[in-house]
Amino acid sequence: MQPRVRIGLAVAIGGIGLAVAVHTATRAPADLPAPAEAAVHHPAPQYNELDERALAGALQRVLEPPPEPSIKLPPAAARRAAEESFEAMMHTMEELADANKRVPRARRDQLYRETNDVFSALSAQLDPNDAEDMQLLEDANIRMKVMLGELGVRVPKRLPPAE
Repeated sequence: MQPRVRIGLAVAIGGIGLAVAVHTATRAPADLPAPAEAAVHHPAPQYNELDERALAGALQRVLEPPPEPSIKLPPAAARRAAEESFEAMMHTMEELADANKRVPRARRDQLYRETNDVFSALSAQLDPNDAEDMQLLEDANIRMKVMLGELGVRVPKRLPPAE
């Protein structure tokens, strides 16, 4: 069961309990049974139609999921951010290649994941029906594979450590 549903059910049950408690507390003392009678006979609380509608409305508001926040960038800004991220990653890889030092295995695994992440972000922003975008994606793919090969980066054999 999802956490939202659990929270909603807990709030709904709490709301019902609160409604019963308020209703019981607002009854006149003459309506209350004597202590001896209370132990023997428990009358069901009487609700009117207004109470039921108010309770149903409160439950509906609790059970409805909250609106999802929209944090999306405008398409042009998202594409620009994806292109900049890819270029920054390629620049980092070029610097590592120019250093002529062997990259440690853990760093190669990290580079593989990060490079694939920025490439995925770039490909998600490009239009598959636009020939120029597809050429840009193909060029980026070739460039990415060349840089990964130059640094000796391959698919990691082990899972990344849990964060």
